[in-house]
Amino acid sequence: MNLKIFNNRLSAENVLNDQVAINTFMNSVDVKNTTAQFIPGNPDYWSILVFFEENNGTQTKPKEKTPAITEDDLTIDEATIFSALKLWRKDRATEINLPEFMVCHNATLLFIAKEKPKDLVELSKIKGMGDQKIATYGNDIIAILNAF
Repeated sequence: MNLKIFNNRLSAENVLNDQVAINTFMNSVDVKNTTAQFIPGNPDYWSILVFFEENNGTQTKPKEKTPAITEDDLTIDEATIFSALKLWRKDRATEINLPEFMVCHNATLLFIAKEKPKDLVELSKIKGMGDQKIATYGNDIIAILNAF
């Protein structure tokens, strides 16, 4: 297993670029675990540890391939679901004091909105939804999907 450390600075001029770098990296590897710690300073930042394995085509549990999906690929109904998932993620991240991307990446939420898994088993086939995320957030996500 490998480890990479990111510092997500909260200053307005850096936060977007830092989040894009983290998301790009996390979409290119098989993420096993993440942890984050808020570091007060000048500027304040989140220190994020990503435990990963190189994405060499083999995974411990089968996952469906996640094609690149953008908001432009969503139907109106899927875009509504995506918006609801983003709102849930924002509220959840605030509640547990984590950056939003640590709860769930946009790419994962886009794929969930597109695929609309019916249960936790189907949800577990989506890249980015490992056992820990399913245990922590799976029922919330399925409840949101069932509302549509």
